[in-house]
Amino acid sequence: MNRTRIAALLTVSAIMLTAMGCGTTSSESSPENTTGPTTGIDAGVSTGLADMPSVGISADLAANAEASTESVIKPDTSTAYASLPDDSFLYKGNVISVLNDVDTTLKALGKKDSEQTSLYTNEALYSFDSHAIELETYKVDGEELPKCIYVIACGILTPKNICVGCSKEEVIAAYGEPNKVHDDTFSAIEYNFDDTNIVFDIYDEKVDRITIENVETSSKVVQ
Repeated sequence: MNRTRIAALLTVSAIMLTAMGCGTTSSESSPENTTGPTTGIDAGVSTGLADMPSVGISADLAANAEASTESVIKPDTSTAYASLPDDSFLYKGNVISVLNDVDTTLKALGKKDSEQTSLYTNEALYSFDSHAIELETYKVDGEELPKCIYVIACGILTPKNICVGCSKEEVIAAYGEPNKVHDDTFSAIEYNFDDTNIVFDIYDEKVDRITIENVETSSKVVQ
């Protein structure tokens, strides 16, 4: 085999190896071949993806996961809040009241995040919308009764247009001077009505949580 033929073969081999190497690099770096878990995930439920590295996760999914951890509900303005009694609020177009029976409230709140029960205390706690809202119940003679509704997320308004994030001054301006002020283990202001009590937990001079209590059920709780 002469030198000219050998040189030609070496040149062809080098070209083929280079082409193969480029092909591998292109396949690995192409964004079309990078897929992530973009389907089968409910954006309304906290998935923890916001705390994970962004590699392999679509930008839209990561943004949705991050937003879900902020626990902010878009205010529902389809009905005048002033027309609702103080025991109620609007949630995704449904009127929620701590005075309604448990089945009605569970149906109105929709899909549960979790359910915790205690046989010792006869209590149950249902969570909705990534813990934006929680319903606490109490069993009396086998009947499950509504005890408290906890509003934890921003954007869920009371009939007097107060929500988590409002200032303490705004609460007092809307409801008047509170019936009770709690400053022992936490700061809170309480308003008492015929059938319900409303407690606004205050942190850094702003509403941190709203508790709407069913007075009749709470009176049956065994201490």
